[in-house]
Amino acid sequence: MPFGDTGVNTMTTPFSRTPRRPNPVFSDEYGVVRDVLVQARREAGLSQRALAARLGKSGSHVAMIERGQRRVDLLEFCRIAASLGISPDALVARIVAQLDALKAAA
Repeated sequence: MPFGDTGVNTMTTPFSRTPRRPNPVFSDEYGVVRDVLVQARREAGLSQRALAARLGKSGSHVAMIERGQRRVDLLEFCRIAASLGISPDALVARIVAQLDALKAAA
């Protein structure tokens, strides 16, 4: 072999990486947001696909939100609430109540 490449990485100095910040999508607090959205969807009697159709999105879009793989911004939150027939402030009140309970349990 003319180049002497063994296919093994022979680097002696490790890479210096800064630690990653935890992703807030996977936090307990954001889990409360997802739980409230899932509960509200079920109370409205809608499947993920039915909600997605009302939002003009794909079924996987709603599934990713509910699995915590996608965040919901404020405008989308308001659209979801309207699609569920609930006011955004009522959903926020549910979230705040559950966050307070989570904090009290800690």
